[in-house]
Formats: sequence, C-alpha cells, structure tokens
Amino acid sequence: MSRIVHIALKCGDMESFESATTFYEDIFGIYQTKNTHARGHHSRHMTDGNIDLALMLYDSEDEKEAKLAGAGPRIHHIGIEVDDRPSMIKKIEDNGGSIYSDRAEGALKYRSADGTLGEIVGIGRYLKKDKSKLSRISQVTLHVNDLEKAANFYRNVFDFEPAPGSNGVVHNLTDGETVLSLVKAEQPAIEYWTLEVADPKAVAEQVTQRGGKIVKDDEAAVKFVGPDGNLAELTGA
Repeated sequence: MSRIVHIALKCGDMESFESATTFYEDIFGIYQTKNTHARGHHSRHMTDGNIDLALMLYDSEDEKEAKLAGAGPRIHHIGIEVDDRPSMIKKIEDNGGSIYSDRAEGALKYRSADGTLGEIVGIGRYLKKDKSKLSRISQVTLHVNDLEKAANFYRNVFDFEPAPGSNGVVHNLTDGETVLSLVKAEQPAIEYWTLEVADPKAVAEQVTQRGGKIVKDDEAAVKFVGPDGNLAELTGA
C-alpha cells in the first residue's frame, strides 16, 4: 500500500516562516531535518518521525508552483510514497487525475480527481530520526465537491482502505497509519491537518501563548491557525 509521508504548508512571509518553525518545534516536538531552495521557493523540512512537514516560502506569488494552490498561506500539497512510479502515473491519469510536473522529477506533482494538489515520491525520500514525544500527525482533511469520485481516486490509485467515521458528507480512508478524510464541500482544498497530543486543552493554551489562534474548541477537537496561517486540529492521542 502507498503511504502519506509529506504535508507542505505555504507561508506568507519570512516572519511567519521562522515563527512557524519554532512554534512546531517547541509545542509539538516536530524537528528540522533539512533546508533547501529549489523551483522558486525555500523549503524547511521538519518531521514528527513519520510524516515530513515542509514549511514553504516562495520567492514570489508569481512563481508557477505558488499559483497551483492559490495565493497566500495554505496547505499546498500532500506527498504519497510509492514503490512503482510509472504504474502509479498511469493509475493517476486513468482515474481522473493529471500530471503537472516533469515526469523525471523526484517529487512528481499531480492534480487529483478531487481537484487538490499532491505529489508522488520514491520510498525513503524524506529524512526521519526519532518519533516526536509530544505529538503525532494523524490525519489530513480534504474538501471535495464529489465525494464518491474523490474516494474512488484514492482507493483505486493508492489502495487506501476504508476507515471509521464515514457518512453521507465524510468519507475516511487510511494508508494504515494516517487517515485521509474527504469532506463534501463546494470548493476543493486541503483544508487542515491533525495532530494527536496527550492533552489537547493544555496544548491549546500553548498554541495561543505562542502566536496561534484557536478557531474552534469542543469536546471532539480543537482547531487552530498557526503562525504560518494554516488551519490545523488537535485531538487526543
């Protein structure tokens, strides 16, 4: 089975880029692995020991890749690890997706049938060390306008399997470790990502103290916007 290994967060400026780095390091134990600059943007790669979390800062909003997900801070794309790129490219196209980037690129970007941006990468592309002791990235939630079409894409292309919690407006799938939650909505988008923590309420207090903003707080989960300007969720481990 293919596996979700990467989430890319687009930042608005250098201040938010740097603030987000210390925010995720200090509160969630997500640590840096490498810094790069390529294709018109800086990338600061971080990890919880399983998922690569990349903070991205484009040289300009006019950069071609910057425009793919829209202007301003947003979750730019997710990355899925595969062991056979040629066959995966065919599956993507056969199931309503399209290839965006040069097919020789190590991180091959595609537009999925649900309209969101993703990339496929070879096994072992992202650096990992120890698992974070403070958090685990457990879920990515996508807004899609055709729930069944989107679910079929991830099932047929990546062999993701059903996960608990599905109903008429939500379809949950899993790669065995991370949940991909598809939510019916008018505008396709990678809406938010989820962190499991021991005590969501206590961590929410740290979030507000370190420059984040709580936007929803209920018994099920806490949603917040980090210094990078992107929406995330806290749930209990």
